[in-house]
Amino acid sequence: MTKVCSGCGRNIDRDFVYCPWCGEKRMGRTQDFFDMVYSRYSTVRQEQRIRQFNAAKQRLNELEQELNVLVLSAELHK
Repeated sequence: MTKVCSGCGRNIDRDFVYCPWCGEKRMGRTQDFFDMVYSRYSTVRQEQRIRQFNAAKQRLNELEQELNVLVLSAELHK
């Protein structure tokens, strides 16, 4: 079982008293830990929203191209 280090954010074994990466005491600075977790969550969430926005934008562009082809096809068949 692992836990996130409050100092560097890496996963460490729950049995470790100190982080092997940064030396932070595992049970230290609760508020800093929550701030770090929230910051990391916010960053990941923002990146996810950007990816979703870009995917939607790409799909809308594809649909617009398909619609243009349909309109052109309909005009040619008049």
